[in-house]
Amino acid sequence: MAHNTQTTDNFLSGDTNYQEQLNLWQEVRAAIAGKYKVLQIITCLPGPQYKQYPIFGNDAQRQQANACNAANALRVTSYWSRGRFFNATGRTHESLGGMVWSKEPEVELAPKLDYLERNADGAGSGLREVAQAVVDEVDSIGRYGILVDMPSNEQRLTQAQEQMPSNAPRFIQYNAEQIIYFRVAGNSNSVDEIRLTEIRSEKVKGNDFDYENKTYIRRLIMIDNIYHNQLWNDKKEMISDVEPIANGKKLTEIPFQFFGADNNSPEYSKVPLYDLANANLGHFVLDCDNRDNLHFHGQGMTNVFTKMEPDDFNLRNPNGLDVGAKGRNTFEETDRVELLQLEATGAIPAEMVRDQERMVMLGAQLVTNASSTQTLGAKEIEVTTSTSTLKRIAFNVTEGIEQCLAWAALFLGESKESTYKINTDFVTDDMSPEMITKQMEMVQGGVLPKATLWETARKVGFTKLDDATLKAESEKDSAEIKGMEEDAAKAQAKLDADELNNA
Repeated sequence: MAHNTQTTDNFLSGDTNYQEQLNLWQEVRAAIAGKYKVLQIITCLPGPQYKQYPIFGNDAQRQQANACNAANALRVTSYWSRGRFFNATGRTHESLGGMVWSKEPEVELAPKLDYLERNADGAGSGLREVAQAVVDEVDSIGRYGILVDMPSNEQRLTQAQEQMPSNAPRFIQYNAEQIIYFRVAGNSNSVDEIRLTEIRSEKVKGNDFDYENKTYIRRLIMIDNIYHNQLWNDKKEMISDVEPIANGKKLTEIPFQFFGADNNSPEYSKVPLYDLANANLGHFVLDCDNRDNLHFHGQGMTNVFTKMEPDDFNLRNPNGLDVGAKGRNTFEETDRVELLQLEATGAIPAEMVRDQERMVMLGAQLVTNASSTQTLGAKEIEVTTSTSTLKRIAFNVTEGIEQCLAWAALFLGESKESTYKINTDFVTDDMSPEMITKQMEMVQGGVLPKATLWETARKVGFTKLDDATLKAESEKDSAEIKGMEEDAAKAQAKLDADELNNA
């Protein structure tokens, strides 16, 4: 197994592999969030290249160069502002989560672990909320981590102390950006070291009102086959070194669970939504190009043909040339004025349509079983040992959560096994490839998420409104196509696929 290399210069920032992955995660997160986040990463997008004028020469030349540079900067800002972001990535992401949580997990917790359903992370989030966060992260960027830890466990606790909420084992969650380094033991699969960043808001010394963010490194490391949980500051100074106790014994493994899209190993998984996000960002650039093109070609250029001397022209038209619709200009009888209107190209809109088709296919691939029997005909997907990306992620999350439960049980001395099974029965399982593609087209077009996610939103407590009220709010606040119920959408997708096959 390959593993990361680390130098002392990368103590806070991670190594080269981490930095490469960080760029991919950044694109995906921006594409999911929408235009306001995309505009924060435009430096990595192929934007307009306007000339930068050097500042030199006399005062007039420098003033002209500054004016040209300012005008070009405004043109760049206008270029990005005109674009409209078609959020196929965000809608696809919502749909993936909606399919996983369309059915509740099968849960059976040992008696001492019952508290996890109400408070799994020590901050009031139950086990379902923690699992939902894992699914959302893994199906988007393919990486997440949970540290199972127990406060005040440097010594053996009494049973009464263990049952206190402040002492109970908890699942501490770390997103991909926080997991900056790992090291495995030679050729084995065991992890010898993990480094995690933690940002804490601390009061500024001598000031009762201002706070500042400080970065710390949580270093989980095996020393002489014993697990140590260390905390370091940004100056590489160790603040604490704890050897956690689980059921009266020191741990001989790091109770940190990696979650991935390919598998749950420490290695980086393929980023599930990267290809879609990358296409989505390209589509946005094309939209900016198209609107900049329309802006340029939509404004005619006024050309004046005259034999007048400049002084004579300025005398007749003291306010300069007026090109407004009701403008008034004075010319000689033989002078001529014409408006030059350039014809806009249709190449960019055509490519945007092709990009939208690509995004539909990329989204469909995430929920399509990887079977060699699949075709673009009418044949239904055969049930094989090959699974879709989303189904594999659900299996990985199940496996990882159950491992976290096993560590929590170890801390508490609980011998009874606990189970937690994420749903893997999706609406797309019985669809043909054409139907899946049609459904993804409806998802990315803004039709299905509103309908398919309402029930999930109620179950997790995001809303208590019924479908009729949600539909009314949706129609009032959005000009998008109206949604439909999941069963109706599935039937419509099948009908459209049948029509396509019979055409």
